[in-house]
Amino acid sequence: MAERHMPPPLRFLLAARRSELHGLEALAGTCELVVRISALVHALQKERGYSNLTLCSPQERLQQTLAGLSDTAVRIETDARHFLDGLAADPAHGSGKARLLNGIAFALFRLDELPALRRQIRDRAIAVADADARFTQVIGSLLAVVFEAADSALDPGVTRILVALLNFMQGKELSGQERACGVMGFTAGFFSDAQKARMLGLAANQRRSFDIYAEHADGAPRTVWEQIQQQGEPVERMRDMAQRTADGQRVDGSLAELWFDLCTARIDAMREVESLLAQALAQQCERRIADTRKELDDRRLLLSRYAEHASGQAPSMVFSVQSRIVDTPAPDGVGSELERSILDMMREQTLRMQRADDALHTMRGALEEKKRIDRAKLLLISHYGLTEHAAHERLQRAAMDGGLSLSDVARQVIGELAGN
Repeated sequence: MAERHMPPPLRFLLAARRSELHGLEALAGTCELVVRISALVHALQKERGYSNLTLCSPQERLQQTLAGLSDTAVRIETDARHFLDGLAADPAHGSGKARLLNGIAFALFRLDELPALRRQIRDRAIAVADADARFTQVIGSLLAVVFEAADSALDPGVTRILVALLNFMQGKELSGQERACGVMGFTAGFFSDAQKARMLGLAANQRRSFDIYAEHADGAPRTVWEQIQQQGEPVERMRDMAQRTADGQRVDGSLAELWFDLCTARIDAMREVESLLAQALAQQCERRIADTRKELDDRRLLLSRYAEHASGQAPSMVFSVQSRIVDTPAPDGVGSELERSILDMMREQTLRMQRADDALHTMRGALEEKKRIDRAKLLLISHYGLTEHAAHERLQRAAMDGGLSLSDVARQVIGELAGN
């Protein structure tokens, strides 16, 4: 029996399942976008690292390496832009995702600034700190897209992986910023008090991001990360060395390349974790889509047979929701048995969606916390004219001084400034 001939309750039961399937298919496209952004962020992190080192040390071999990394980043960016063109042309993908699309627009705006930045670096017409800050802005805009993708996902399993990937990418980005700060300090032979504080803050924020990642990751991605952590002692020793330097206690400037190489090896190893998370993301999407399609087909067949029974067009043999064959009338009548099957199906679908909502709420806890911190930083920026970095440092100092979490301090700032 065609769906249009089914009773309205059955048609809408199937429509609900189809809506879920369409949402999962759109989510799969969003997840593919995240995977492409992850690759682009990694390429830009490598380019930023060698840009910093090249501006600090004018060696020909570094310039050649940087040129190759820039070409790679441009190629990956071009592929990502082509994928985005396809998303922009699909009106269904944009349904309910205004914040995600707005984030993409801002990221594209930042990416448009890269050609001019690359020329300035090539011509040595920009200070290393400024070049680093501008690359960091671009990467930050891409990470914001990943955040919006995770926030718009409606499947708890997919959201869990996206939250893990987002926090891992954030921790990896902080590692890249620490690498840049270390290169500048070691090149100078000592770290200023401001640089020391920044290094400490970057290390602390990395730990926080990676702790949240570990809460949501499992399997191979978590195991590989634990192995990487066990090899972090050389980086820790150089962190300690940086804190002991001073204008009167300088170290050899050649240590900048050693620091760079150690951090780069660690960041490159992190890329394997991102790749494993990308695989897990794709597999989760494929599994959920396949399961939902099968359930939709099964239920369409069952409800069609029920409708045929109700209209007297078919014999009384049907699979109930428990996959039990009903080929003889139940003691209280065939209709009652089938009606109970349909009601069971409706209740099961409602309970399943409620469980999914509960799981989704739990998964989004880390995202809500990040939203709160970002809002507090924006308020500090608008009220006091701070930079983003200075606003974050103010939140960190308040958290350390008060023995509070960053989220608790952000809540206080919002309470004090949001109404002003």
